[in-house]
Amino acid sequence: MMAPRTKAESEAVDLQQEFDAQAFEDLLLDLSINFINLPSDEVDRQVELAQSRICDFIDVDISALWQWNTEDPGDLTMTHLYRPQGGPPVPERMVGKEFFPWCLELMVAGETLIVPSLENLPPEAATDRDHWLHFGIISSLCFPLAVGGEPTFGALSFNTTRAERDWSDALVRRLRMVAQVFANALSRKRSDSALRESEEKLSLAADSAGAGLWSLDLASGRYWVTPRVLELLGLPDGDSLTLDRFLAMVHPDDRESIRQTIQEVVSSNEEGQAEYRIVRPDGAVRWLASRGRTNAGS
Repeated sequence: MMAPRTKAESEAVDLQQEFDAQAFEDLLLDLSINFINLPSDEVDRQVELAQSRICDFIDVDISALWQWNTEDPGDLTMTHLYRPQGGPPVPERMVGKEFFPWCLELMVAGETLIVPSLENLPPEAATDRDHWLHFGIISSLCFPLAVGGEPTFGALSFNTTRAERDWSDALVRRLRMVAQVFANALSRKRSDSALRESEEKLSLAADSAGAGLWSLDLASGRYWVTPRVLELLGLPDGDSLTLDRFLAMVHPDDRESIRQTIQEVVSSNEEGQAEYRIVRPDGAVRWLASRGRTNAGS
């Protein structure tokens, strides 16, 4: 008589039946590396490529990624869809409470949804079941997307249309890692978009006042500047500026004073100001007055 398998042994067998475990680990590592420091304008394309690779590898028919405004999680937008076999058209925007109220409630609560078969759904999932059937889905696995304890901002699902799927614990764990990789990348993209919008508003306000605004990232030594600053420095629009390059433009007689002022502002966390001369690329000397402080949140 054979001894019963342990839970770990059972999971290993289940995983081996679904796919080669080591090959999937290699795929996850490759995906993770691709998303490290990925530029925000590349995130969407890489998410779609990753959806395709994952679904092809584990033989899943559909992967959908939804995002919503955290102020109104009932307003869903499908931003990424892998569905090579096609199917009924998907509305550009969906009211979650009308299409998938049960699933939405679980996602907002940060819970993973595992549906091997629609036959086992509870009565409160009747609306969700009807819409899953409409789109040909007979088995589903759905993860909430969130980062660092922040509210859920989306959901990632994997679905089958040809056969029901018994989502093993081993597979769920690995696909949850995929969801977290996506969540991190999309969160960075959302932050970058919010920062760019804020910078654009600041730039417009500064232009209206005839002033120039700048922000120095102490870690990288790079500046964010408005076009007015570049104009004052005699640099072309769109040019980049670093701390070393800026100091090189400061008049030699004022350079050490500016270095000390920056160091004092950083160490004291108090506002600093200075008047100094810069030597523009055309040789012209111009007096500037600057005022700044460290970001209290950094």
